[in-house]
Amino acid sequence: MTLENKVVKKFVIPDKFKPVIGAAGFYLVMMGIFIYFAPDVFLDVGMFTAVFLSLPLYIIMGLALVFVTVSGEIDLSFPSIVPLSGLAFALTLPASHYNFGLAFLASVVTGISCGLLNGFLVTKLGFSSLITTLGINFMLIGLTQVLNRGEVRQFGEFDDSPIRRAIVGSWGPIPAQMFWGIGLAVILGFIFNRHQFGIHVHIAGDNPEAGRAMGVNIERVKVLCFVLVGFCCALTSTIGILLNSTYYSTMGEGYLLPVLAAVFVGGTPVTGGRGTIAGLVIGATTVVFINTGVIAVGLDGYYTQLGFGLVIILSLLGHRALSGRLTR
Repeated sequence: MTLENKVVKKFVIPDKFKPVIGAAGFYLVMMGIFIYFAPDVFLDVGMFTAVFLSLPLYIIMGLALVFVTVSGEIDLSFPSIVPLSGLAFALTLPASHYNFGLAFLASVVTGISCGLLNGFLVTKLGFSSLITTLGINFMLIGLTQVLNRGEVRQFGEFDDSPIRRAIVGSWGPIPAQMFWGIGLAVILGFIFNRHQFGIHVHIAGDNPEAGRAMGVNIERVKVLCFVLVGFCCALTSTIGILLNSTYYSTMGEGYLLPVLAAVFVGGTPVTGGRGTIAGLVIGATTVVFINTGVIAVGLDGYYTQLGFGLVIILSLLGHRALSGRLTR
C-alpha cells in the first residue's frame, strides 16, 4: 500500500458519523444564510435564549421517536399523549396541595400507559404502527377534550416554588430546561449506542428474525420504545406546564411535523435499523430555528411550513450525498 493510499484511507469518514456531519453541515449553512440576511437578530444572545426556551421540548420528544423509528416502527400519537399526561399533572397538582412529585408521577403513569397501549396493539395484535398510532392520536385528543372541556388551568401559586425554578428557571443566560434536555440526550445517547438495550433496538429494526434467533425479545424491545415515547411526552408536558404556569388541552398541537422533521433531518431514516441521537439534537435545533429565521429575514409566518418541507428535502439530499443507504 502506497503512502498516498494510506493518507486517503486515514481521512475516510466512518458511516456512523455521516448523518451527524450531514445534519451539522446543513444547520451551519442555514444559520449562515440567516445571519447574512438578519445579522442583528442572529448575532444577539437574547435570541438564542428565547429559542432555548422551547427547544428542549422538541429534543425530548424527538429522542424517544428515534428509538421507535430505529426499531422499525413509527409513532404518530405523541401530540395527543402530551396534553393527556399534562391533564393528569394539572388535575393532580392542586388536588395534592401542589405536591410536585405526585403530580409528575400521575403524568408519567398516564404517558407510560399510552405507550403500553400502542405497544400492545402493534406487537401483540400485529397492527400497523402507522395506522394504529394515528388512530390513537385522534382517540386521545378526543378523550382529553372530553375530560377537560376546554378549560384553561392556571397555577400561579406554583410560580415561586424551588422546583419550578430548578426545572424552568434561568441558569445564567440559558434556560434550565435546556440543561435537562441535553442531559436526557446524553443518557439516552449512551443507552442507544453503548447499552444492550440500544443494540437490541438496532437489531429489531434491522433484522428482527436474526434477533429472535439470537434470543432477543423483539416484541418487548418495541413495547419499551413506545413506553419511552409516553415517558418523554409526560416530561414534555410537565415542563410545558411549568414554563407557562398554565395547562390547556391543545398544548400538543404543532409538535407533529416539527418533531418528525427533526428526526429525519437528524439522519434517522424511516427504514429502521439505524439512527443517531446527536443528529436528532442538531435536527431539532435546525427545525426550531426555522420559525425564528423565517420571521427574522422578513418573510411572513406562512412560509414556516414551506421551510419545514424544504429543510426535510434538502437534508435528505445532503444525507444521500454522504451515504446513499440512508434514503433507500
